[in-house]
Amino acid sequence: MADLEQGAQRMLDEHGLVALPGGRHPFATANMIIPFGADYLELIAVVAPEEALTRPTALRVAKAVEEGRQFPAWAARTDNLDLERSYLLGRGWDLPDVTPGARTRPDGVGLEWRMQELVPDARPSPLPFLIDWRVPYGRHPAAAVAEHPSRARRIKSLTLSDPDPEATRRRLQELFDRDVEYSLVRGDPGIKEVVVGTDRGDMVLR
Repeated sequence: MADLEQGAQRMLDEHGLVALPGGRHPFATANMIIPFGADYLELIAVVAPEEALTRPTALRVAKAVEEGRQFPAWAARTDNLDLERSYLLGRGWDLPDVTPGARTRPDGVGLEWRMQELVPDARPSPLPFLIDWRVPYGRHPAAAVAEHPSRARRIKSLTLSDPDPEATRRRLQELFDRDVEYSLVRGDPGIKEVVVGTDRGDMVLR
């Protein structure tokens, strides 16, 4: 947990972003949350390395730390994961089973979700994983209240990278239309930068 606390302090010192305590996942990781109301950044650390080898979500984080990558992954929210999965299977996507997830907040409130990995073996990718939150209104992590010194308000856009940007663009268009703002560049697969909108202009996290 010390790594999380150090990361939270760095985000505050360097970017004026406040990270709130999150909780321990049942699959080798723990997190802290930087909420913006409708979306959020997640600081995540592997706290049980031996468990991480058996879970793609945790293994992705472990690999990113080992390789020095800032952003292990990103998530796209859906309100109907079963329908989304059925659609993608019909389009020829090769998908693993849906995975349930849960954690308990420091105040004792439990959070639950279901998630769909889109990339096998926790490989770096510009594609998100899909998440379907099973929480009442107001309990979503993004809804937590934080006063950011930077006056940050939202995640504005993502810059994604892939050796074949056009192929990735076509796959992303099968996932959603332009409700997610992103650009694609040629390079190693993954997330290059996140643009956060603030009252004082855009903040770029690389």
